[in-house]
Amino acid sequence: MDKPDLGECIECGQCVESCLVSRRGENSIVSELNKTADTGAWNCVNCWKCIEACPQDVDIYGFMMARRRKEDIPLTMRQSVENIMGKGCSIYLRGINEIREADGLPPIKLIEKHKVKTLLEGHI
Repeated sequence: MDKPDLGECIECGQCVESCLVSRRGENSIVSELNKTADTGAWNCVNCWKCIEACPQDVDIYGFMMARRRKEDIPLTMRQSVENIMGKGCSIYLRGINEIREADGLPPIKLIEKHKVKTLLEGHI
């Protein structure tokens, strides 16, 4: 993968050290940025610690969005969006409240489908 024009990147690695995804041993956008992997743009958890850690103010977000435009959306990401639209949450667990109760947690009330649609369409 060719390194994009990232302005003043000095390859100090501070973005990698701050990345929650990288800390778990997974590829992230900073893995792509530092050319240690050619996938990872879709693994970002949007904590933006990498941006805060960068001493050169490299446009890591812009780099991530450019990479996402070049890659197909992963199947798991598509499934999450379909779950949000159809069930009100990205990971739907049948019996979630029974699981929570067994762990001593209070039940949750899932968002109603029409409210999810309204939120996603921006009509609030």
